[in-house]
Amino acid sequence: MNNLLVELQTGQVAFLSGLLAGFSLTVAANVLQLDMSRKMPRICFVLLMLSTLLFLIALYIDVRLTIELAGNKQISDAVTARVFQVRQIGTASATLAYVVFVVAVGSLGWLAGIIAGVCSTILAGAALATLIYVWSQVGAIQTLLGG
Repeated sequence: MNNLLVELQTGQVAFLSGLLAGFSLTVAANVLQLDMSRKMPRICFVLLMLSTLLFLIALYIDVRLTIELAGNKQISDAVTARVFQVRQIGTASATLAYVVFVVAVGSLGWLAGIIAGVCSTILAGAALATLIYVWSQVGAIQTLLGG
């Protein structure tokens, strides 16, 4: 639990969520310039908007918790447990947003043509496979640490 509070204080998830939410929204706005009567631009747009909104949920949760906990030197076990529950929603939102963002990036190549689409899909697939592997390994480390 203490690691949770330390990580929250560093603001890493909030920083990355804010950065990637802005980036996703910028790319989504650029996709709007394309022919939206085609299916692929609409799919990319929806994926990027979903990613943006999920990142914003994670950002809000982290910032709000940071503000509420600021200045508290002692935090009871009950408060820590509640923070952990709320933080799980934020972490899940950030993780899902990141996965959706990678899928959206993989989809963007199809807007440029078949070769770019195949390449971007392969690269996004490799990125997702790497994310899944790292996620499982970090989970194993957390289990070994007793967390």
